[in-house]
Parts: sequence; C-alpha cells; structure tokens
Amino acid sequence: MFHISRSFRSITGKRLFSSTCIPHHMGVSAFKPANLGKNLSQFDMLALTESPQNNIEMISQDAIVFSNLVVVQSPERHTGNILGVLLMDNQIFEVDLGKETEPDKFGLEFTQKGSMVHFKDDVCYSLLKTVFPKPELLVLGLGSRSRMLDPRTKQRFHELGIQLEISDTKAGAQSYDLLATERSPTQVAAMLLPPNL
Repeated sequence: MFHISRSFRSITGKRLFSSTCIPHHMGVSAFKPANLGKNLSQFDMLALTESPQNNIEMISQDAIVFSNLVVVQSPERHTGNILGVLLMDNQIFEVDLGKETEPDKFGLEFTQKGSMVHFKDDVCYSLLKTVFPKPELLVLGLGSRSRMLDPRTKQRFHELGIQLEISDTKAGAQSYDLLATERSPTQVAAMLLPPNL
C-alpha cells in the first residue's frame, strides 16, 4: 500500500504533481515569428489564386490607392468634383459624381440627415445595365460611415439581378478584395464612394 497526501505520488514515492509546480519553460515560446509564418503559409488556401488587377492597396483620408499604383483622390484638384470608383472585371473606372454644392448635378442624394443614399440614374446604373455578363454581387462602400441604401436604388439593382453588399468604404474595399480573390473579378464588382464623404 502507498500513502496519498495533498499531492499525487507514484508508487515509488516520487512526487508527480503538486499545486505549486511551475513548469521551467513558462514564458518561452516554441514558435519563433519566422517559424510561425512558415507554418501558417502552408495553410493559405488563396496563395495560388490570382489576385484581381484592381486590388486595393490602401485607403487614405481622401484617396483610394490600388496595387498597380493608380490613385483616385477626391475631391479632384482641378474641378473640385467628388470622385468615386467602380471596380469591374479587373478595370478601374472613375465615377464623377459632380459637386455636393450643386444638388441638381450631384450624382447622389442624401436623405434622413445623411444616413441614407440614393444613386441617381447616371452614376453607375446605366453602365451596369449595358454590361454583359453582369456581376453577381456589387459591393457598395458608402463613404466614411455606414449608411443605408435608398429603397429606389435597391430596387434598380435587383431588377438587374445584382445582389448588394452595403458598408462603409473601408469595409467595402476589404470585402471586395476578399470576394474578388475567392470568386472572380467578373462575378464581383464594387462601387466605392470617397472615404471623406
């Protein structure tokens, strides 16, 4: 027979476990940053897929910068017009929205104290109506903060058979990059309003 005290003991009487036991390797990691990166890169499912050519590199306070070094800055320096971007089929299209100070010519209409956005006909709807094949999903980045999309605008996109994902511009850019890489740039498009709007 053997006696069991507060800690566990083996038959030989040597202590196996104690509540005061502290491992000697505590605080020392077996993974170094280089090893961790090497190990995680083996599980990257999208490593061999081609990223879209209109991949967004960065969004600054007043500009959208693409990985091919195209920069769309808003407002435009010469005219003062607000510029958005339409990303479709590996192409970058500047969308001239006009000036906010001229509501009749401005391509957007803000309602409910700026929390709802309505796209006027000539913004991107007319281009998406003529394109074939149409993208399955349109990611909408509606500026510096989250906004709702006006029901009239939603209805127009649904008539075209295009699903919508709505967010602010920074989140929309991240979603577009991920979705266009996972699927195909022909299936996913994005309309991003300037980050300072």
